[in-house]
Amino acid sequence: MPPRSETPPDLFVDRSLGRRIVPEALRALGFTVHTMADVYPHGEDQAVADVRWIADADAAGWIALTKDERLIRDAENQEALVNSSLRMFAISKQNLTGPQMAQYFETNIHRIIQRARKPGPFVEVVYRDRVERRWST
Repeated sequence: MPPRSETPPDLFVDRSLGRRIVPEALRALGFTVHTMADVYPHGEDQAVADVRWIADADAAGWIALTKDERLIRDAENQEALVNSSLRMFAISKQNLTGPQMAQYFETNIHRIIQRARKPGPFVEVVYRDRVERRWST
């Protein structure tokens, strides 16, 4: 849960984390959560390019949460990240269930918020019991 003296940051949850379980778990912790389906309605969430949501989440000042740490391997996405100040936290384990992913974020939420206070761009990988830097400029 965020410290009471600070306004908690808004979180952006990309499509790889689902529309319900992870966002609801984060909202239960007191965070404002924007899902990809909220931001890009009417099915656009399934087709929106990574570079677009990276730019949009950055412009909004949101912390991005994803399950696709491979985003940084794509040259276009890496360029979008380099030209942003986005703070991204990614689960790298692809076979987790919704409740397991929610638990990863719940367990590490204090680490995520603390690290998100630093300027981006960067990508941190969220593990079951820790968070590690994967990429930064």
